[in-house]
Amino acid sequence: MFDPDLHLFVNEEEISLKQRMYRMIHPVRREEFDPVLSPNGEDEGTAIGYASVVRDEENGVYRMWYMCHADSKLRGAVSEDGREWERRGGMVVNEEQFALDNMALVELGPDVDEWFEGAKLVGYGYGKGSGKDGSTSHGLHMLRSMDGERVEMRVPGILPGVGDRSSLVFDELTGEYSLISRPSGRTPGFRKGELVRVRTGNLWKSRDLVDWENLGVVVKYDEQDRHDVEIYGIQPFRYGAGWLGLVEVYFRGRERLETQLAWSEDGMKWERVEPRDPVLRMGGEGAWDSHWVVSTNNPPFLVDDRLMIFYSGAGTKHGSKNRHKRGIGLASLRRDGWVSLEAGREEGVVVTAPLPLEKPMQLELNANAYSGYVSVEVMAAEEGKESQALEGYEGEASMAEGIDAVRHPVHWGEKRVIEPVECGRCYLRFAMKQASFFSYRWSAVE
Repeated sequence: MFDPDLHLFVNEEEISLKQRMYRMIHPVRREEFDPVLSPNGEDEGTAIGYASVVRDEENGVYRMWYMCHADSKLRGAVSEDGREWERRGGMVVNEEQFALDNMALVELGPDVDEWFEGAKLVGYGYGKGSGKDGSTSHGLHMLRSMDGERVEMRVPGILPGVGDRSSLVFDELTGEYSLISRPSGRTPGFRKGELVRVRTGNLWKSRDLVDWENLGVVVKYDEQDRHDVEIYGIQPFRYGAGWLGLVEVYFRGRERLETQLAWSEDGMKWERVEPRDPVLRMGGEGAWDSHWVVSTNNPPFLVDDRLMIFYSGAGTKHGSKNRHKRGIGLASLRRDGWVSLEAGREEGVVVTAPLPLEKPMQLELNANAYSGYVSVEVMAAEEGKESQALEGYEGEASMAEGIDAVRHPVHWGEKRVIEPVECGRCYLRFAMKQASFFSYRWSAVE
């Protein structure tokens, strides 16, 4: 979902001025009351653990690989719509080799080691130690799937001592793989007498999936967190011009886990989006996901104008062992609707950071002003001069009332195209009332 023309309000760097506009993180919407995939209560026991989902475009289906706490075996399921799933049984080439805690599958890069060549998917698995001959050690191992379904494990493993909750993403722009997992060792607390905490997110990068460069801790707890918070994991993915991440925030004292939103410009330095409200909340008291909610090990899927997000939920504490109750749920979110700036009964104003206007441009809004309005004016960003609306691009001419659209094309009367200015830069001044402003696209006219 890389889109350099898309502007999200995940940080203040996109904004020059904001008045009576309030940032809101939008929690995802549960699409089903119950899990879309529950353990069968027989060989799968009572808990489906971590899972990874891919979209098989060739066959028009979703494929899921999931582990069960009962036996740590890797199983598969397939679905046309993400709601109704058909179990496919074991999904490994050599069952004796496999006992996994979590895993992920992603696309094949151009520079992989020869062991991966020809694979439809590659990934990682956290092995719990298996193989009757002891050939498969405890720790992270790389995986391949030659047919897009069954999985093989590469021996030996990688990164000895690295933790058991990880994420893997392939960046098409750079041809690199990024693996975020727990570093070996522990990180000291900030305050006297608090817990010495185990879990943070460390980044490794590789082009061939065999040799990994350690780039250090990139996401962790800080002074704003409760004393018992640990960062259990993060699922990163490209979005807009940068990166978004679903950060698993574990409250160790309560043994509860929620998911917060983070952003990064380069995929290396991460910051959680303020005010750190959860984007994936735990379910209510007694719900199947009342204790634990984490994204499956894959990015969201765009379907029409909704982002589909599969997640693993639990209704039992982290240390429940063989009494875990876990399943896979489905949630969704408005396209590009992670964060909004909210205007109420008083008119709110937001002015962007300087934007390029060296060639003809066009503007699209993602906004819900069903009971209000939105207007936009374009102002030249000339250094040393007071900014004023360009002739023909005043706010009144663009007034839109009663809209609710993810890509509303802005017009100033009959004008759709914003003509270049001599200084080559401009500001956009948005004014709105009774509106949620999610994002905008500022793109060159093709």
